[in-house]
Amino acid sequence: MKKILKAIILTFILVQSAFAQKYNIELVSKNLELNFITTPKRGIEYCKIIYYVEKDLETISAYKNNTIIWQTNVVSVCGKPKVGKPKIRYIRLNKDKLHVVIGKHNYAEIDIINGKTEFTGAD
Repeated sequence: MKKILKAIILTFILVQSAFAQKYNIELVSKNLELNFITTPKRGIEYCKIIYYVEKDLETISAYKNNTIIWQTNVVSVCGKPKVGKPKIRYIRLNKDKLHVVIGKHNYAEIDIINGKTEFTGAD
């Protein structure tokens, strides 16, 4: 049973990393805050880790040494917003959390260590 579980987890990791998109280093910023309405940048570099919003504007990936650490589809986890398009509009890094705005009024937090995503509310 343990061997089957290990094989499933390993397969999941390999498939996930095989389909992961590479980030564009020119779109990575040293700023800890990005508003996608005002900037073409799509990633934040902090402590040699890049937190990058993928082309679909729903998924955030974390890369270290050009290798994906984790990936999360924020819209899938948090649901489609009632107001605005179902895409990431803003990200801000605070110590151990990545704060995300989806649509116009939906908020999420992502643990930067493991990618665990939580819906934190809407206004």
